Amino acid sequence: GSGPPGTNHKVMKRAFDDGWGAVIAKTVSLDAEKVVNVTPRYAKLRAGANGSALGQVIGWQNIELISDRPLETMLKEFKQLKEEYPDRILIASIMEEYNKAAWEELIDRVEQTGIDAIEINFSCPHGMPERKMGAAVGQDCVLLEEICGWVNAKATVPV
Repeated sequence: GSGPPGTNHKVMKRAFDDGWGAVIAKTVSLDAEKVVNVTPRYAKLRAGANGSALGQVIGWQNIELISDRPLETMLKEFKQLKEEYPDRILIASIMEEYNKAAWEELIDRVEQTGIDAIEINFSCPHGMPERKMGAAVGQDCVLLEEICGWVNAKATVPV
């Protein structure tokens, strides 16, 4: 899925240069100004007896939000990557508020860059639930069905 390896052109270019066949870009939305990211962007994942979160560190989890970079910047970088690596797969990850017109606009804009597919981000657990984004949608079957319908009706690339 999307995440830090799809943060920007430089990072995605490095992945392609290192032989990756595909990259899923960091999730974008129409208005990045509403995104206030956290630092540090990783949290310790702990496991103790009986599932306690107070045990030893067993890994790390990404607690970064969706991209806080302007959509126009990300779109420019998607287009540039597709020009530089036409044989590689670039997947745009998208997330938007519960608004059909906004979803349709975002789909149009990412598709215009030449991306190969779309990932719909319905799993981000810290993705602005007050705006019905991320896991707030992924955990609501009615919203999920409706938004998936909008996206699948609009998109011309695989979703």
